[in-house]
Amino acid sequence: MLKKKNKEFTALIGTGYWGTNIARNLLKLCKKKLYIFDNNIENMNILVKKFPNKFIIINEYKHLLENQTIKNFIFATPPSQNFKLVSEALTYKKKIFLEKPGFKNYIEIQQIKKKFPREIKNIYFGYIYMFNNYIKYIKKFINNKKNGKVIYVKCQRQNLGPIRNDVDVNYDLSTHDLSILLFLFGNRIKVISNLRHNILKKNIADISNLSLRIKDFLTDINNSWLNPDKIRRITIITNKKMLLFDEMKQFKKIKIYNQYAEYPKIKKLSKINFFKNAKIYEGSSIEPKIKENDPLYDELKYFLDSDKKKNIINYRFASIILKLIL
Repeated sequence: MLKKKNKEFTALIGTGYWGTNIARNLLKLCKKKLYIFDNNIENMNILVKKFPNKFIIINEYKHLLENQTIKNFIFATPPSQNFKLVSEALTYKKKIFLEKPGFKNYIEIQQIKKKFPREIKNIYFGYIYMFNNYIKYIKKFINNKKNGKVIYVKCQRQNLGPIRNDVDVNYDLSTHDLSILLFLFGNRIKVISNLRHNILKKNIADISNLSLRIKDFLTDINNSWLNPDKIRRITIITNKKMLLFDEMKQFKKIKIYNQYAEYPKIKKLSKINFFKNAKIYEGSSIEPKIKENDPLYDELKYFLDSDKKKNIINYRFASIILKLIL
């Protein structure tokens, strides 16, 4: 439980599917009742029925803004609505948690930066994988020189829905993978190709194939919300090992294969046995024990208790992602 100032309150704006998940975690973190606002009154009433005596319903957004005791604004709203909502909240000096990708496009976040050059530092973007223990383990794996040099990465994120109406699959799903790649490798990412398929609507992509160059290796991101089964995988290939992160497995989600493939150097081939076939090495594999955590809980806790901490997922981080998926 967080130690908060007596007069500090938190408001949740947006009480749909993801807003309900956020609300559930906020109830664990905040002693006081939470203010909630949504243009969809039915959504608010459903949330109140699920958790009686825990929320204060506000019917006008302006009343939240003018209440000086409400310091924290947590947005679980569509990106198409965020520019206006967040601009107003920054005008009132609120501290903001904004679900990824934050804004509808790169232009909007640049406009926010220009209009609120000081206040923009108060926006925390909700990239949940930054708080995932498995992703943290993968970063340690990559940084350990004994595991070899990364030569290829593949990210797959596929499922059937939810299908968005205001942003495409790149904004909805690829942003997750890009945030992971930025966390693992830094911002030296260059887009090689961005192939999108519009299946259900003319102007919204349902399937995306994004190819990138990160430092000196290649990466592919394949995303779809038109897939019969749910896939959440990251494959990392080094010149010594291979790592597979399968998020959909109930246990042992990471497996490290002590195997690799390489071609022999021509100089080392004998004149008698001059075979240029690739050498395949297959050793034993391991499944490391990693402590499970609730990334959303940890992310919200970080935000609510972050006055004296550096904002690790700031507008620069979000800007890079939005620019990459243009």
